[in-house]
Amino acid sequence: MKRNKASSIILLAVSILSGTSAYSGGFSLKGTTWERAAASAACKPDPLLLYSLALQESGHAVKRGFVAPHPYALRNAPSGAHYPETLDDAKSALQRYIAEDRLTDIGIMQINYRWNAHRVKDPHELLNMEVNIRVAADILCESIRSNPVDLQLAIGGYHTMNPRRNVQARAYAQSVLKIWRSLKRLNAGA
Repeated sequence: MKRNKASSIILLAVSILSGTSAYSGGFSLKGTTWERAAASAACKPDPLLLYSLALQESGHAVKRGFVAPHPYALRNAPSGAHYPETLDDAKSALQRYIAEDRLTDIGIMQINYRWNAHRVKDPHELLNMEVNIRVAADILCESIRSNPVDLQLAIGGYHTMNPRRNVQARAYAQSVLKIWRSLKRLNAGA
């Protein structure tokens, strides 16, 4: 039975987040938004690393036992996490989230509006998966440039570049690296 890319990504996410490697269908991001964003970024990050960040940032249950990154995820301190089902719902909720707190994370890569609003003309652009992943790739490249000899801090810098929060950055990076290693093992089977 041939699987489509969407079902492969969901199965992959379950396998990765559960720490198993039972998924044998192989996995590839060839020709996807992830590959295009990585290729256009200054540092040319591994598309699998970008996808790992997405799983860490917006991974949520899509049905019993299955998780995947969510294209319209929103999160801030006052309202918490929200996973709108449609783009229109996301646009409406985004207005409220930003009005509550500019420290709102937007979209599949959870781009923080306070720190990254300058990267787009309108916050609604970050609900476009292509734009969101491209911005994420740029942020990751900036973090890699800031920490070129420390992979953990380079990846952790995607979460926070505050040097007083290096412990949190490293913990974040460890989670992302675990996902990334699992993705690479699965990708080898593609």
